[in-house]
Amino acid sequence: MDTRSIATVQRNRRMIWGGGVGISLGLIGLPLVLIGVWPGVDHSPWDANTMILATGVALCAASYISGRIAVVAATNGRVSPPTRRPYLVAGISLAIAVLSLLLVLS
Repeated sequence: MDTRSIATVQRNRRMIWGGGVGISLGLIGLPLVLIGVWPGVDHSPWDANTMILATGVALCAASYISGRIAVVAATNGRVSPPTRRPYLVAGISLAIAVLSLLLVLS
């Protein structure tokens, strides 16, 4: 087995898993962002609304990361991989979601 076929298998795996995870997290995160910012939806505590929005933003950022990895694999490295910024956005928004959940529960 030559190394070229091994690289192709890993590349295909990155395309399939990156695309699948990116689409699925985006389909979960985008409605949460829309619910968090929609003016007609009123959540009684302010922290619950912040938690919904932060969780949606974190899932959308993770979706972007996975989708970008799939695009990099599909274009064979002609597109640059995601920088540090989406990881920071996902981490900060997930921390906000956890803190809001703790405030709502206390």
